[in-house]
Amino acid sequence: MNENGFEVTMREERILSVSQINNFIKNVVEQIPLLESISVKGEISNCTIHRASGHIYFTLKDEGSLIKAVMFKGYADKLDFRLENGMKVVCHGKINVFVRDGQYSLYVDSVKADGIGSLYEAFEKLKKKLEYMGKTGTW
Repeated sequence: MNENGFEVTMREERILSVSQINNFIKNVVEQIPLLESISVKGEISNCTIHRASGHIYFTLKDEGSLIKAVMFKGYADKLDFRLENGMKVVCHGKINVFVRDGQYSLYVDSVKADGIGSLYEAFEKLKKKLEYMGKTGTW
């Protein structure tokens, strides 16, 4: 091991543990000012309210990509509307790395509604069409 705590082979190759590399990446992300306060626009999907903690977990996506997002209870309690799948929103927060899982996410501190997402609109059109055809159910 060298003075930095890294295992060194004969070629001076650094060998990092999973925890070390994830902590390193977290530290790099935390040094980027743009990622400390950022607004991201997208459509909500996979929205889940964790009953025990009160945190809200969801995916924010657009036509080309997605990002996992979490809104912790303290911020979620300040919402004046309910987050739902299909909503278009603008989320404000910061990008952070959850070291244990090696995943980065948007840690949301506020949300503004920005309309209805295209996937939700397609679902509503299909629902109306089925109702018109006499096919009713619990949606």
